Amino acid sequence: MNNGDIITFNTKKNLTYIKPLGAGGTGDTHLFLDETTGIQFAIKKYVPKDYRHVDEYYNRFVDEIVILFNISHPNIVRIYNYYLFPEVKTGYLQMEYVDGTTIDKFEPTPWGKDWNDIFREVISAFEYLEQHNILHRDIRPANILIDKNENAKIIDFGFGKHLESTSKDENSIVLNWPATEMPDEVKLSGDYNEQTEIYFVGILFEHLLKEDTRDFQFHHIIEKMVKVAPHQRYVSFHDITNDISAGVMSQINFSNRQKEIYRHFADILSSHINHYLNKYSPINNISVTLSRLEEFIKSSSLEYYVQNNTKLIDCFISCDYNYNAQRDIDVQSVIDFYKMVTSLSPSKQKVLFDNIYGRLSTISVQINDDELPF
Repeated sequence: MNNGDIITFNTKKNLTYIKPLGAGGTGDTHLFLDETTGIQFAIKKYVPKDYRHVDEYYNRFVDEIVILFNISHPNIVRIYNYYLFPEVKTGYLQMEYVDGTTIDKFEPTPWGKDWNDIFREVISAFEYLEQHNILHRDIRPANILIDKNENAKIIDFGFGKHLESTSKDENSIVLNWPATEMPDEVKLSGDYNEQTEIYFVGILFEHLLKEDTRDFQFHHIIEKMVKVAPHQRYVSFHDITNDISAGVMSQINFSNRQKEIYRHFADILSSHINHYLNKYSPINNISVTLSRLEEFIKSSSLEYYVQNNTKLIDCFISCDYNYNAQRDIDVQSVIDFYKMVTSLSPSKQKVLFDNIYGRLSTISVQINDDELPF
């Protein structure tokens, strides 16, 4: 092989069909099981319903692939592979399977995430897209899923685009989910920009929260997001994130000692996980984690150092992972962390665990694939 040579791979991959997942304007999505890895994947087949614009829609499908291959965020669906057949204007997109429900079907529970958590995750995902100059342009309930671990996932970038693109498609903003009122930039000039994304995300949450607003902390933020006039609206998702952080921190004050205990423990825990295998899946249940930590401490209380690091990691993580087996975790650090957490109010516990899982979500994920070409 020489530099620049084009190498063709024709290796077969065995996939078992499970069920259809849904159909959209430009494609149908189905669930498959990869027999080699044992992982379920969603595979989207590009099948335009309107063949009058087959070339345009095929180009959009290719654009979706380009966008997804260049982004990685825990609240954005992940792409694993693609298969293009340009001669017949079709193709397939192999993606992360999000086992869950659409955001409009999400029902918070006392022991799980609430609308404050979901709102923060969605804003985080759109801030990430903003940082990478990507517009989604099809913001509606069907394109934001909540998985079985109650993580928000942004899907379907079939109408997305990079900001440096010169093409326009004003119609993409009103597909399947009409808003009661369009923002001024759309009404007056047909423009769709970062502030327009902010408007439609705000409208979406305004719609979702109309019957469940008791404990939601960010009404004042949504009120500013849905201003029709751009000069009255947020300029960026980054500004929204700053206002969210300011609001949360103003309500929660941790002592310096509590911050020290948290940071020390978070450093220890995250430094002993090398990478996740195939996916990142946190426990996301404070009661379960505290119960496991209590049992762990009972079984380790006579030791100076943790004898089996997986016993500690498994208190927080439910997926497979590669870890550092060195016996250098001080048991007393775990005890201090447990005592500190159990002394906190439920709201402070939630903030602490959100930070823990935020730290753990930054650890890399490695996909097992035994079909490497060389």
